[in-house]
Amino acid sequence: MADLDKTTMARRLTEVLRLDTGIVGVKLYKDRKDLPRRPYNWKINICQQVAAARYQGRASAGTADLMVCAIGAACTGLIKTPERFTSGKAPLGRYVADLEAGRRFMANTYKLGDAGKVYDGIFVAPVESFTHEDPDVVVIYANPAQVMRLVHCCLHETGEPVKADTVAEAALCSSIAFALKEQKPIIGFPCAGDRTFGGTQKDELVFAAPYGLLETIVENMESLLMGHGQLYPIAPFNNYTPTMVPAYTMQPEDLEDK
Repeated sequence: MADLDKTTMARRLTEVLRLDTGIVGVKLYKDRKDLPRRPYNWKINICQQVAAARYQGRASAGTADLMVCAIGAACTGLIKTPERFTSGKAPLGRYVADLEAGRRFMANTYKLGDAGKVYDGIFVAPVESFTHEDPDVVVIYANPAQVMRLVHCCLHETGEPVKADTVAEAALCSSIAFALKEQKPIIGFPCAGDRTFGGTQKDELVFAAPYGLLETIVENMESLLMGHGQLYPIAPFNNYTPTMVPAYTMQPEDLEDK
């Protein structure tokens, strides 16, 4: 299965795991002039871009000056992380009880912007739409049972665990940043903003991985599929004799040939 194309990988993964929405590709650019298309002329958030890609198959570009969410831009390195986040002031009274807790809260939110501005633009589209270049990161929204199988696809050959971001702040953007910088997959718990602006459903988790891992995930999925016969949904165990109320239970006289 070497050298699978993006369309084949996306279709197969979506089919086997029965994903509700599409697999999204994300690419960050040092210079906005290199973006494949111009950003909208109104301000949007990265979670909105991802929602448009996974729900509607639409591609979009973004730059920090045309964004509302500062923490999302900081996570993806589109701006230097503002002091109100590094100091812990921003979440104070909203998520945390005091400034020190706020500082730790934000320190545990993965942000490329902590090292300063790194990128100038972001492009988000269905992964199969990247025809001339590869995305940096793939993003999949899935329920916990589907994510379990994605984890199995990642560790099939290594047994290594997949990291989970349990801060639940800017999880989409911080997961993109982690997957890009660390070149490892990650599970994120969608934040309030992603649910409000990105249409994230109550049963969904974020799974992000470097694009280079996608082919391995698909190949390992096929190996697991050969062994299990089915990866999702997990079939209930049916090899037992049930107990029912007497009125609905087969009686000896019911079997008599009258």
